[in-house]
Amino acid sequence: MKPLRIIIAGFIIAAMNTLPASPLYSEAGAAESVYPVSASTSLSIKVAVLDSGSNTAYKEGISLIDSTPGDHNGHGTLMARIIEEVYPGAELYIVKVIGDNGLALNEKAVILGLEWAISRDVDIINISLRLKGSSELYQAIREAYRKGIVIVAAAGNRRTNKAGVRYATDTVAYPARYDEVIAVGALDRSGKVYSGSIEGDEVTLRIRGYRGNRAGTSIASAYAAGLAAKIMSENQDKDIHEIKNILIRAAQGR
Repeated sequence: MKPLRIIIAGFIIAAMNTLPASPLYSEAGAAESVYPVSASTSLSIKVAVLDSGSNTAYKEGISLIDSTPGDHNGHGTLMARIIEEVYPGAELYIVKVIGDNGLALNEKAVILGLEWAISRDVDIINISLRLKGSSELYQAIREAYRKGIVIVAAAGNRRTNKAGVRYATDTVAYPARYDEVIAVGALDRSGKVYSGSIEGDEVTLRIRGYRGNRAGTSIASAYAAGLAAKIMSENQDKDIHEIKNILIRAAQGR
């Protein structure tokens, strides 16, 4: 059986001065979990991070917007570090699709990034941006799904108006809205749904969405990506639905 692959998509994080603990991870750090992370890992899981690049060590990297996969924004580096903390056996493939300002304006770069990651035969893809959605993006998602990839995406963060008030009508964003995708929401330190996490019928699971003084579904996505890597490493004989169910149970602390 060919190893199951998982695509996990996140969104740009929101900084907060005080954050309201997830039942999944303790205050001590990402590695403390009800789904224990082993000190040693025998199986390398290939994780592609589509983001603002990374300043961490990685197996291979590419930039689809400038000349280097180096990170001048910090977001992609944080995502990569979280994934490695949760599952030290993660082998990172960095795909830079976001500029220094943290905005994803070029959907074509994301589509090309998906194609590049698939060509590297990665097991997991973590995408950290909000897209409007298009037929071309959907076809790229469908291609990944057709190849036996489980696609997981963050539900997205609620946006604010010029007065700093969050919109009440924000809906789960793409690519999480696609039927082929598992949508991930964020929990705050009390284990409740993070106030900035978009909710909707499309949300499949919720997981820790904070690290230090930052919070959001992007962080939740990275934690889920790391956890998915660990689950995958220990369940090579499981099919798509079994892996999904294990991931959901782990996120619920069961």
